[in-house]
Amino acid sequence: MIYPFRYSTGIHCTGKAVEWVVLRKNRKGTVEKIREGSIPVPESFFARDDAPAFPAELLPEIRHEFCGTITVALSSGQLLLHVLDLPSTDDAELQSMVDLQIDSISPFPVDQLTVSFEVFHQTEESSRILAVAAPRKTVDELGELFKAHHVYIKSVDAEMLSWWSLAADIRPHSGRALMILIEHTEFFLVITDDGVPVCVRPLALFRNLADEEIQNELVEEFAYSLLFIETKYGSRPLDQILFRHEGELPAPLLKKMEARLGVPVQAQPLSDLTPLAEGIARRALDKETHHVELVPQEWLDLQRKRKMQRIGAVVTAAVLGLWLGIIAIAGIIFSIRNAGFRRIENEAEQYAGPALRAQAARAEMLSLEKFADRSHSALECLREITVILPAGVELASFTYKKGEAVSLRGASDNTEPVYDFFQNLGKSELFTGVKDQPVSTRLVKDRRVSTFSITADLPPAAGITGEQP
Repeated sequence: MIYPFRYSTGIHCTGKAVEWVVLRKNRKGTVEKIREGSIPVPESFFARDDAPAFPAELLPEIRHEFCGTITVALSSGQLLLHVLDLPSTDDAELQSMVDLQIDSISPFPVDQLTVSFEVFHQTEESSRILAVAAPRKTVDELGELFKAHHVYIKSVDAEMLSWWSLAADIRPHSGRALMILIEHTEFFLVITDDGVPVCVRPLALFRNLADEEIQNELVEEFAYSLLFIETKYGSRPLDQILFRHEGELPAPLLKKMEARLGVPVQAQPLSDLTPLAEGIARRALDKETHHVELVPQEWLDLQRKRKMQRIGAVVTAAVLGLWLGIIAIAGIIFSIRNAGFRRIENEAEQYAGPALRAQAARAEMLSLEKFADRSHSALECLREITVILPAGVELASFTYKKGEAVSLRGASDNTEPVYDFFQNLGKSELFTGVKDQPVSTRLVKDRRVSTFSITADLPPAAGITGEQP
């Protein structure tokens, strides 16, 4: 079945609030925002030493707002990010190559990670991709936090890629550029050549950017990243520095960057961009373009199994309800029919005596009518036979059965009068037909005699039949 809409919910914790956006996409590809909202995080939540990765205790208040595919994203500080240049091939083969590369550089065994990738640029010969790996423990803990409040995550993305997608219209598309983004949960840099990333690096999430030592450390980190790219992709002048930030950036930091890197810094607040929760939801609706998926397959299998169990329970309840309904209706119909049967039975008992007396009276009346009717009496039949009996034919026997037939036997010197008699008898209106017409010829005292027998049918009569010779 093809549904007209697909729904997606993006959830993001800014540190100050939990934000969510619900989007809907129709079959034509049009995406519209259905609803959005936020709920503040208690100030003391992240101050706790045992603070979990997400303030899940807020979920019961807002989970009724979620719809469709629920997606959260991990910050770059929780991920292993690595830009790779690989031969172009199908996604399954690329995934295998990414697994091998991650296994060679990760401090954790690959079976303790969930690994995915995203294609930044692809030609017939080569593909530049971003390999993304997250500790399985981190993903499982996040999933358990949500599941404890009956919210089931169906997709896990990377915050860095969501920001990158949201900045598509303002990010540099020519020359070598450095793009930096800092937010409450995210701090990363991306170096691009002609709009295609060649380096993606998460940075330590410093809270006090006004500290001079931190500023110096950051500037050196930027310079080192550019030097590393020169050794791998060749030397090119730096054309742009874009700094997307939350809150105010210290002026000394910007001056130190310009002095060290030799390019003016274009600083813009993150408020100019769409909220990250919407970017997360949009990417979940566009899996054909964005490949990163950090949800373990076991989650999806378990959710699919749970969904099938729910559907099975609903179907079973519906079938059981229908069966009970049918039984109840059948019971009601049976009760109604039983009541009707008993009513008819009582009425039959009430009218049985009068009905039997009426039947007896009717039988007596029909019998009287039969014997009172002389139109087909024995005398009338004998008169009719005598009238049509030809000369030379003698009757030897006359048997009369009222309402049935008259049987005759006789003889003649020759057969012609006999057959004339048969013909005339058949034409008589008194009889309905004739049958059994055997004729035989024999010698009696040197005289040839033709003997015959015939039966003439009478109209049926109701009542008791009898014989009258």
